[in-house]
Amino acid sequence: MSLRTQEPLEQYVTIIQDLAAVVQQIAIIEETKAEIAANRLHQKLDSCIQKEQALILKLRGLEQHRIKSQEAIGFGTLTLKQIKESASSEQLLTLSPAFEALETQLKRLEHARQAAEQMISVRIHEMEVFAQRGQSYDNGGKVSSAAPSQNKFRSKYV
Repeated sequence: MSLRTQEPLEQYVTIIQDLAAVVQQIAIIEETKAEIAANRLHQKLDSCIQKEQALILKLRGLEQHRIKSQEAIGFGTLTLKQIKESASSEQLLTLSPAFEALETQLKRLEHARQAAEQMISVRIHEMEVFAQRGQSYDNGGKVSSAAPSQNKFRSKYV
């Protein structure tokens, strides 16, 4: 590998490692969302979603850097799998650990996302059923069979 392509390759590897780290953080949030939904702590979902949105923006920025860096080292628009197939053995030694870390985190994210989606769907269905019965969740995640309180501030003049 020439000295000229070594530095861009190292930058590319750093970007891939950064992508893996951000994907890992998103996976942790997805796992947390599944746990929150399972424990009926719905009021905590909003903060998770806000953190996740910030990480997604960071992920998009890193993805743009990855595309530019990938073009700079001569891999153009190839997928990671195609890069593995076309890279030299020297390049593979440098790239493989970062690629494997990213692939591992992407799989973790996919599993966590599926678990969170499934649990949230179950809770939404549960809430719909409770709403039909006139029940609701309280802030502690417990089912309340009391009907929602009536608005006590009614106009006496209407």
